[in-house]
Amino acid sequence: MMYAIRVFTCLFVVNGLSSALAQGLRVEAQVYRIDRDSANGRVAETRLSNSVTFFHSGRVYDYVESADEVIIFEPTARRFTILNTARELITTADFDEIKHLMKFRRAESKRYLQEFRGSGSPDADKVVRSLEFQLDPKFDTKFDSAIGLLTMISPTWKYRVQTHAWQDADQVKVYLTYADWISQLNYVLDPASMFPEPRMLLNSKLCELNRIPTTVSLDLEADESVGLRAEHKFIKNLTDDDQHLIQAWDSAVGGGSLRKLSLRSYQEAVLVSQR
Repeated sequence: MMYAIRVFTCLFVVNGLSSALAQGLRVEAQVYRIDRDSANGRVAETRLSNSVTFFHSGRVYDYVESADEVIIFEPTARRFTILNTARELITTADFDEIKHLMKFRRAESKRYLQEFRGSGSPDADKVVRSLEFQLDPKFDTKFDSAIGLLTMISPTWKYRVQTHAWQDADQVKVYLTYADWISQLNYVLDPASMFPEPRMLLNSKLCELNRIPTTVSLDLEADESVGLRAEHKFIKNLTDDDQHLIQAWDSAVGGGSLRKLSLRSYQEAVLVSQR
């Protein structure tokens, strides 16, 4: 769950958001962990998360029911607003703050790499290779237009992405712009997660192709037994129930009943307590 180290083709003008999403867009997402047992050929799947994202009237509402948390992307105001209705908490994360935190953590990671290279740890090469790639990812990329399969391969990571054409090109751009920003926010909220650069590079390629990702599979090492898979279902237009949820969240933001915290305090109150 980003910072501007490169300019992506999908960075969409704010004024285009409302018109692109006038009819609304719903994206359902499920993320799975894949465990492979090479000894007996078994594959086990564990669902890690389930979320639904609403694109409506120039805003994006990302809802994780199990956490009772809503992340609202507000490009015109250049910020995220985060609600935890179960705990009655609210916080904001400005785009500039996110960029600042990402820049700081990038510098910290580079210092950590320098120290770890000389540590003598048996896992040093693997850790260094992974972090260096995340900071500056490079892929060999291929796209099979006949089946819509995008592959992005490196010695460290391998993406296999099933893509699909979408009838509204502006919605593709808006979705991928949001995907860039939420990748950065997720890293700011949870520094133990992976750096967003590889996924942002994938988003850039999807934007170039003007296609949406229906399934994203990721293997982190060629010889690793663990992978991730995200499944996305895109639905044009919102239901009445979707609209009612959005109205309730907007009312909660403007109602003054939620306790306002700084981003750091929110992390301590919600994210740290979940560990």
